Formats: sequence, C-alpha cells, structure tokens
Amino acid sequence: MKKIVAMISIISLLVVLTCSVAFAGDVKVFVNDVELQSDVPATIVSDRTFLPFRAVFNALGVKDENISWSQQSTSISINHNGLFLFIVVGSNGAVVGDKLVTLDATPFIKDGRTMVPIRFVAQALGANVDWDAATQSVKITTKN
Repeated sequence: MKKIVAMISIISLLVVLTCSVAFAGDVKVFVNDVELQSDVPATIVSDRTFLPFRAVFNALGVKDENISWSQQSTSISINHNGLFLFIVVGSNGAVVGDKLVTLDATPFIKDGRTMVPIRFVAQALGANVDWDAATQSVKITTKN
C-alpha cells in the first residue's frame, strides 16, 4: 500500500512540474513595449517570474561592464547610475544601495543561467512592473 501511495505521489508531482514548465515557456516579458529575448525563457516559480540576470539588467539599461558575477560566491553585483545592487543565488536577502532587503522569491540557477525575480530587479532599478493576466506577460516600464 505504501508503494502505491508513493507512486501516486511521484506521478502527481511530475504532472504538476510538467505543467509549470509548459506554462513558463508561454510567459512574455516586455520592456517599454519591446519583447525581451533570452536564451532561457521566462520561468514562473511560486507566482514569481524569473529571467537570466544579464538579460534583465541589459534590457533595463545596465551595461555589461557594470555587472559582476562571482562564481565562487554565486553572487551578482551591479553599479548603475549610483545604485549598488547585490544578490546571492539561493538567498532571499539582497542589498539595494546601503539597505538589506528581503526578496519574496529566491534566485536560482537553471540551464547554467542565474535566474532572478524580474519584479524585484526592475523595481530596484526604478522601473514599474505590471502583470497582464490576459496575455500572460510582464510589462516593465522604465522612467527614462
């Protein structure tokens, strides 16, 4: 009986995970009405949308020379227009400016890419973020 329950649990989990991945590929992200392209598609985890960090930062105007990745500490830091941002993979804490903040979604690695929560990153850089449920898309509007 325990084996049957375990098998049903595993099958149920696989169905849920498969549905999440299928849905994630349908999410589109727009920055100032231009669709953001990335080699790893947007992924939704716990109702939060993630994209590779460099794709998000570049789309928001952060130049590559202002983005640092530390393989050793699996952390990202940026300096952009006087703003310092520091994020660690697997941690729900981040530094924005000189303040420690708590993320509602934890960065992770997928397909060799560090995925960051789009809303947190965009808002930290001063952008507005909206979710359009009808089109399953994230709409980011920068202030410049």
